[in-house]
Amino acid sequence: MGADFTLATFPYFDMTDDRRERFRELIVNLPTSETDEFQDWYGLDDEDYSLEELLQDIESSCSVVGRETTTITTYNEKGEKHELNVTGGMSWGDPPTDALSYFERAGFIDEIYNLAVDFSVEYIKMYA
Repeated sequence: MGADFTLATFPYFDMTDDRRERFRELIVNLPTSETDEFQDWYGLDDEDYSLEELLQDIESSCSVVGRETTTITTYNEKGEKHELNVTGGMSWGDPPTDALSYFERAGFIDEIYNLAVDFSVEYIKMYA
C-alpha cells in the first residue's frame, strides 16, 4: 500500500461578524439533501457535529497561516483575482496536516465554498 497525495484549499479572507452571520444563514437554509450528504460523507449525526463547529471550521480555514499552509493567488470564473489557503501532503491513511480535516469540511458544500470565494474577492480588492 502506497501513499496518496492529498490537497485541500479554502479561500483566504478575514472573517468578520457580518460574514460569519452570512455563513450561519446560508448553512441554516441549506436543503436537507446537502446537509445529509455532508453528514453521510463524514459519518456524523446531529449530535456529532454542530452548526457552530462548521462555522469554526470555516473560520479556521479562511484565515489560518502557518507551517501547514500556504497561500496562492488564483481567479474565479468571472476572472476576479482571489487567494486560496492550501494545505496537504502525502498521506498513508491519515491526514498529512492538522489543517486538512477542517479545510475539507469547510469546503465540502459548494454554496459555502462559493460564498467564501466571494469574500476572498472582496478581501483582495481592499488590499490590492
